[in-house]
Amino acid sequence: MYLNQLNKILLALCLLVLFSCASVKAPQGGPLDSNPPKLKSTSPAILTNLNQGQQITLSFNEFIKEESLKNAIELFPTVNQKIDFEYYGKEVIVTLPSNLDKDKTYVISLNSNLSDEQNVKLNENIVIPISLSNSINQAAIKGKIFGSYNKPSILLWKGMIDKNELLSKKPDYIISSSDKFSFGYLAYDKYTVLAVDLYNPKLSLEKNKISFFSESFIDLKKDNTPELNFFFNAEEVEVESDSLNVAEDIEQFANIVGNINGNYILPVVIELRNEDNSFKTELFFDGKFKIDNVISGTYQLFAYQDRNNNNILDTGNLQDDSNSEKFYVYPDSLILRTNWELEIEDWEINQ
Repeated sequence: MYLNQLNKILLALCLLVLFSCASVKAPQGGPLDSNPPKLKSTSPAILTNLNQGQQITLSFNEFIKEESLKNAIELFPTVNQKIDFEYYGKEVIVTLPSNLDKDKTYVISLNSNLSDEQNVKLNENIVIPISLSNSINQAAIKGKIFGSYNKPSILLWKGMIDKNELLSKKPDYIISSSDKFSFGYLAYDKYTVLAVDLYNPKLSLEKNKISFFSESFIDLKKDNTPELNFFFNAEEVEVESDSLNVAEDIEQFANIVGNINGNYILPVVIELRNEDNSFKTELFFDGKFKIDNVISGTYQLFAYQDRNNNNILDTGNLQDDSNSEKFYVYPDSLILRTNWELEIEDWEINQ
């Protein structure tokens, strides 16, 4: 009897120790996932000589959030028939439309709406070229976006499209962008290009915030990848005059001087800008410029041909034949310090 009681006590002690140990060891959470999902592979691996209506499996390195897929998968150039997909956690099976052209290269584009289960979205598009023939187009474009913007997109129409037609014709390609963009697998041809901030296809194009390129179209040729720059002006905000501090001591500011060489037509406006400030001057006849009283900070330097003398970098509109005024960006950011004068070496703007 004594042994039975002793065994019961020992058993109770063992259970107590086990539960105590279990309660002390809390599960380790680990670092939060901040990396967007990555495409690991496709099946088939070689995406040429495909068939109408064929299925392609996209395998990712982590679980995809199913709800994000609805607005994330696009097919370019656009076709009337939608691209279908099925969700299987880390895999997504897409079914190609049955009306694809055998002579075209298409791309399956996964845009920045795609996210993992932790709601971490893509930083830039995943672009997957496909073809019903035995080849993939190789033309490409790239470029940068400057000025004040939130989430820009690049729209491409194949061919030289006039502005009236842009209002009614859907773009053949849409590229989600940030401060720079690149897009490949295009056919060698002429394209009309437009940058749009916070693009909303449900709105008329003229109601979106748009920026044109300086030329009416680009011509993509073999062994040549054109670099396109776009600029978005900030929304104008009227500032009360009594909110300005006009009693600043001039010794608190910096100056910048420089010289420009190249092919340009006056008037040319020189603008020094960052997120908070903008300072402008006009280029002198001898190619020199000077900007005084600059608040210290890090800036980007621009030069643009001010065709209509309004002291603004006009980026074109849909109401007339004007495109963006030609502008140039100094290749390096500039740091201006209080009481310093920064001198820019000869700046070539022949391109």
